[in-house]
Amino acid sequence: MLDHLKGCASCRNLYTIDSKLEETIIRAFHQQEVPKGLPEQIELSLDHVKNPTRLTPHKIVGFAAGIALVVIISMVMFNKPSHYQTLQQLSEKAIVRHLKGDMTLSFGADEIEQAVAMLSQELKFKVILPDLKAQGYVLLGGRCCVLGKCKTAYLFYKKNDKICSLFILDYGHLDFQMAEGSRFSNDTKGCHTDIWKEKGQVYAMVY
Repeated sequence: MLDHLKGCASCRNLYTIDSKLEETIIRAFHQQEVPKGLPEQIELSLDHVKNPTRLTPHKIVGFAAGIALVVIISMVMFNKPSHYQTLQQLSEKAIVRHLKGDMTLSFGADEIEQAVAMLSQELKFKVILPDLKAQGYVLLGGRCCVLGKCKTAYLFYKKNDKICSLFILDYGHLDFQMAEGSRFSNDTKGCHTDIWKEKGQVYAMVY
């Protein structure tokens, strides 16, 4: 190595820099006298510690598993969809949204096929529109919205010069059993609400 350094200026410079760096580090650290009585105080403190915790590999694995379980439970709790406890609660949320009168449309009636595909992708369930033509409802359009904390399809209909709101949500947002084809009606705040379950989905019509 020494013979190589004599004939190689590049390696010689690197060696010089490394040597000076090592000397600088050595000068930066210097020994100090331990204060009198400190070792005895440390020994005395250690004597008072009873049953010190020793993390064996088995305990470490168990501790990690416990933390992982807490994280998983937290994720499930905070990411689960909001549930409605009763149909009355759902009715009230639908009426509040209806009374706001916000008819902002993301799509019109002439775009309904593409819109249904878009809504199904956004809401993570296959959105199926109910057949309301025979009852005199005329579809105007709609958008995706949040009802309470549940993402729903929000459609606007017109019947006898009156605007009606239809909300379609996944059955999983109900925190109770609802039989297929069952219906619920409610009148409050000057509005009438019809809620029914059909084809695995929940419909809430407000007018």
